[in-house]
Amino acid sequence: MGSQSEVMNCYEQIAPLTERMLILARTRQWADLPILETQYSGMVDRLREIEPLHALDEAQSARKYQLLGRITANSNEIFGMVMPQLAKLVTAMQSLEQQQSVQRAYGQGHSLS
Repeated sequence: MGSQSEVMNCYEQIAPLTERMLILARTRQWADLPILETQYSGMVDRLREIEPLHALDEAQSARKYQLLGRITANSNEIFGMVMPQLAKLVTAMQSLEQQQSVQRAYGQGHSLS
């Protein structure tokens, strides 16, 4: 396909996709985000393939930048909510790793009975 309409179709799909992702982040539905992120990444990858091949007319360019503004704002807000969650996850994983290390070092074969 690879036409101007396909380029705009990608942007038209990405904007509401980031809005759904933002709703999930705001409601802390973290487990549902990866599915949408996969769709988002696929659309962005497709844009990287097709967009350089086709020039947009003035109206399409204006719409594209309007959509990019929404996409960027949504993405920035999502990032701001997801990063603290990832930091918590990393901390929890490090703590678990330390506990497992201690158990391996001192827990095996050292019962009190």
